Amino acid sequence: MDKKDFEVAVDKNLVETYEFNNDGLLSRYFYTTIVKTIERQVSSKNRKGKVTHRSYNDFLYDTVSTTYVYTGKNLILKRYHDGVNYYESRYYRYNSDNMLTKELRYKETNNSADKSMFILGNQVLLSEDSFQYQKYSSGRQIKCVLLNNENRPYKDQISNFDSLGRKKSVNENYTSAGWIMQENKYEYIGNKFVMAQFEGNANNKILLKNIYEYDDKNELYSEKQFKNDILVKEISYVTSKSDSLLNSLIIRDAINKSMRIIRLKYDIGALGKSGR
Repeated sequence: MDKKDFEVAVDKNLVETYEFNNDGLLSRYFYTTIVKTIERQVSSKNRKGKVTHRSYNDFLYDTVSTTYVYTGKNLILKRYHDGVNYYESRYYRYNSDNMLTKELRYKETNNSADKSMFILGNQVLLSEDSFQYQKYSSGRQIKCVLLNNENRPYKDQISNFDSLGRKKSVNENYTSAGWIMQENKYEYIGNKFVMAQFEGNANNKILLKNIYEYDDKNELYSEKQFKNDILVKEISYVTSKSDSLLNSLIIRDAINKSMRIIRLKYDIGALGKSGR
């Protein structure tokens, strides 16, 4: 449900759905999006013969989806569908240490007349990235060299980890434009993830920061998103007192002065049947 400040809330019947496999890994994500809005007029007459007119909107929807395929716990395929005719897939390969070594991105066609089923037709390679690694400091620092489809390096990425193996920072440098610097930083308090920050200068200088806050039960209840130190979005997480499941999200857009309210529903029938 969407609500502009000082306006009535509008329920557009938008839905997001997440499906998981037996290992708890996301297997499919899809959501509805409005492709066309049709305004309709309704006229009514009261007992005194006075005619009033009321307008309302009908919506036409598409369903945008992404499918995930795994070998063990390694993601090997991510396929995106725009809801009409466009399919784009990313294929992933790993080394013996389960580290990503190659990502191939294809535009694909579906030969199935039933769009709920995918039969691979044509593939057009859009990009191919390879990844080479070198470990330092007993595994607490890893350098990754990214290579393009001509097997030429275009970016160095250095990741630093803390003593618990959690990522602390990622620094990126580009081969063809050495002045471009991009850095991600992550902070923790105890076992809680409390801050993520991105800083870069590929175009204008930009600083993005997310701050996460927890309640006395260690449940995430607030996420604040900043751009160049200006609050742009705040997300409140509401959990159910009976089972501690996430109940709803309230997303406040400070720039557009609007709010989105999302109610969550769970289908655990398949989970219960599997005995998990």
